[in-house]
Formats: sequence, structure tokens, C-alpha cells
Amino acid sequence: MARHTAIFALAAFLALAAFDAADATTCITSSNPLDNDKEYFAASDRVAVDGTAAGSAEVTVAGDFSITYHKHFKVLKNLRVTPAKTYVLRMCGSDVPTKYPNGTAIESDAKHFSVPVKGVGVGGSIPMAFLEQLDLLDKIKVADPQYVHSPCVRNAEKAGTILGQGSGSAHAAGWASLTKGNDAVDLVVTDAWSTGACGCDKDVVFDPSTDDTPLGRAEWIKYISTFFNEEGRANVAFEREKAAYDATKRIAKDIADLDASLQKPKKKCAWVNEAYDSNWNSFWKLDTAPYKLAYCADAGMEAVTDKDSNGVAKNYVKSGTDLKNALADVDVIIDETYNSDPARYLDTKEKVLAKLGITLKQGAVLLRLDRELSNNSATSTKFYENNAGDSGINWAWTESGVLRPAHVLQGLVHAVWPDSVKGIDAACVDYFRDVTAGEKPVVKDHTHCDKWDKANADAQCVTNIISDDEMASIRASPAADRPSFVVALVVALFGALVGA
Repeated sequence: MARHTAIFALAAFLALAAFDAADATTCITSSNPLDNDKEYFAASDRVAVDGTAAGSAEVTVAGDFSITYHKHFKVLKNLRVTPAKTYVLRMCGSDVPTKYPNGTAIESDAKHFSVPVKGVGVGGSIPMAFLEQLDLLDKIKVADPQYVHSPCVRNAEKAGTILGQGSGSAHAAGWASLTKGNDAVDLVVTDAWSTGACGCDKDVVFDPSTDDTPLGRAEWIKYISTFFNEEGRANVAFEREKAAYDATKRIAKDIADLDASLQKPKKKCAWVNEAYDSNWNSFWKLDTAPYKLAYCADAGMEAVTDKDSNGVAKNYVKSGTDLKNALADVDVIIDETYNSDPARYLDTKEKVLAKLGITLKQGAVLLRLDRELSNNSATSTKFYENNAGDSGINWAWTESGVLRPAHVLQGLVHAVWPDSVKGIDAACVDYFRDVTAGEKPVVKDHTHCDKWDKANADAQCVTNIISDDEMASIRASPAADRPSFVVALVVALFGALVGA
């Protein structure tokens, strides 16, 4: 399957040699024997942190994971799980290492991979979004399309270039056969809940959604990149995302500061979700997930919560008025509650308000996270067209929203202060639906992939404004270590955000 420039890919100039690490790797062979004195993972090709142009030999990213580079192998540790998971990634063609350079034995429970990995199996949709941003869809050999939103993943599955296979209990035998028993699959990406796991040594736990910050979740792109020797591309992708996020955050702060100078009250923001007790009775609650509250704060607003004495969000009886009272003076309400078909059942403001049992203060904005949905028709995926189950109506928010915080924040700020930043282009991924403005959910099927490609190539989406070659040149410059480097990114992105 040929690589393509999907909207989550890294924009222009994909043939740039600096980012072709996975395809350019020369494996160890009899004619190219292992050189014990050679650094096979050069400093310029390592994970970078804190804006540095090159990664050090030992890197810990936000306390979530660590990477230690040795001459011909690297050790990746997932620190979010207990005990930590250890993965030893050796240069392709080399023998499995048994000891560290200091003579200490490598952990007996470590899993070993030859890198770059050539084939991947993926049961959950979040890892697919990360691989898509790294332009590695051609590495996905088998995937469960049931919960996928991405038009390009769906397009590849429909075409057969990605083999569709259910991974749930009804299709467990087939999933095991195509992952554990498939020599073309070297790596199976799962999570702490074993989503899509093969139950074999190919399983790798990938947990971006467990991080507490918007940017921290996106930075997991560096984790998955290590299996493909694509750390350089991941560094650029994250740096672009962070620059766009910080630029939007600065704009929102300036507007909030101006309101304060005019003696206007700070806008309030609340996320509404559902909670369930042990008997599966449902309640309303104001969500307290730290990364969601951070979005409110970074959009220039005060995050509203309602916690009990133990710091836990209070449950509101749905038949009561607690939710209505809690939201009475809130300026921006984000309804994140699930609905199986929001385009049908929650397509109007009246339906959403009736469901929540609330009224809006004058000038308040009501948002939902179902702006973009996937098509769940019988023919929307090749596998579920011919097998039990269906592909579901999947939300872009639950998939790519994890690694696109700049797009999330831009959409939120635009909804609150429409004149401050431009809206998300129609061809680009969007997450917030402005219910008060009458917006409807938009269904995008596999045929939308070509539009995503074109939007990316035309730099219509904010985090693609700065292309790979420009970023590579900036990072290679001594100026990359100075504050002016960040300023340059912010200035470039400011023009894109405000539509200048």
C-alpha cells in the first residue's frame, strides 16, 4: 500500500530524507555485519524533549514513558502501568540482546522487537490515528474497523490494503489467527484494557489517553514512533502541535485579559457527562478529568466542577434539578454524553436541552463532541459488510482528538470567541458541534479520504501550516535552542489561526 498524505500525515515533502528513517534503515546482514563501535541510533534520530534539537541517550517523557538508547538497541518503558512494561527494540538483523552494556541482565519479562517493525495489528482506533499522523498506514496489516472514524483507514480497509478483522469476543479466533499466527504482523498495539490484544509476545501497551494533559496525550506519538525508527518525524509532529496549541492559548488569554480589564466576568466552562452506580443506574455529573479542565482554562475560561468532600464529582439524579442549577450561570456547556445516533436523536438544540433538562443563560454556548461521525451503513466497512456486528457510528473526538489538542483548542476558542480565531476548515477534522448555532453532526465515510489528502497538501489545517522541510531546517539551526525559535513558530501559526 503506497503511503499517502492524509490529513493526519505530516503535510508536504514526505520524501524528505530526514524523515524516511523506517524505509532507509539498512539491516544487519552477513555483508553488513554489526559494528560494536557504531551508534546505530544517532543523537539526531532520537526522541527529543524540552525543545532540544536532538535526543539524549536517556529520555523520560512527562513521566509516562522512557527511552534509553544503546549502540544497536533501545529500551522503551511504559511507566503508566504497574509494573512498568519493558520493550527492547534492536537493530533489524542483529541478535536478541541479553545484557545491557554494563553487564546487567536484561529484564526477563522484556519483550523484544526487531526495528523498524514491518507489520502491525491494531484493534482500537486511537493507535491508528497516531500511525496515520506518522504516515505509517502502510504498516497496518490487520485492523478492526468497528470503532474507526478515520476515512482513510476505512478507505484502506474497503480496498483491502488493510485487512479488516473483528477483534471482539465474537471474532476472537479470527483475530488471533491474523495477529498471533500471522508472520506479516510483528507488533500488536493494545492498551491497559487489552483492547485488540493477541495474548502473545507481539502485544505492546500504548496508553496515550491515560495522560492528564492535552499535550501530554499527544506526546505519545514519540512512544509509538520508536518501533519504526521514526523519532525524528514524531518530534516534528509534536513540536508543530505544541506550537499551534500555545499560539491559540495565547490568543485566548489575551481576550480573557481584555475582558477582565473591562470589568467583564470571566467566562465559565463545564463538561457534562454521565456516571453509573453498581446497579447501572445513570446520573449526570460535571466531568473533572484534568485534561478537560485544562481545555477550559487554556481557552481563557474558568472550569466549573462540583465535587463532594472526597474530591469526587457529585452524581445528580436525572429526574432532579441539580444539573440545571449547577449550569445556570455557566457560559460554555460541553455535553459529552454518548448517544448511539446523535445525527438522528440529538440534531437540534431543543432535543439536547430536553435530554439534559436544563435551560441556557442568555448568550451561553452549548457544544457537543459529535461534530464528525463515521458512516455505519452495512457497506461502510468490508469486514462488517460480510460478518456479524456493525461498524458503529464513531466520533472523531474519541479517536484523533487524543493527538490533535491544537485542533481541539482552536475549535473551542472559535466557538467561544468566533472573531478571535478562524473556524476549522470543512475538509479538516473538527470535534465541537455548536448546538446553539444550529450545527448538525457531519457524517464522513471512506470517500472523504481524498478531501483530507487535498486539505493537507494545501495546508488548510492549522498544524500543517509549517511543513516538514521548514521544521527540519529550523530544528537543525542553532536558533532552535533559543526562545526566538518558539516565537517564530507562534508568529507563523498566529497568521494561520486568525486567518490573516
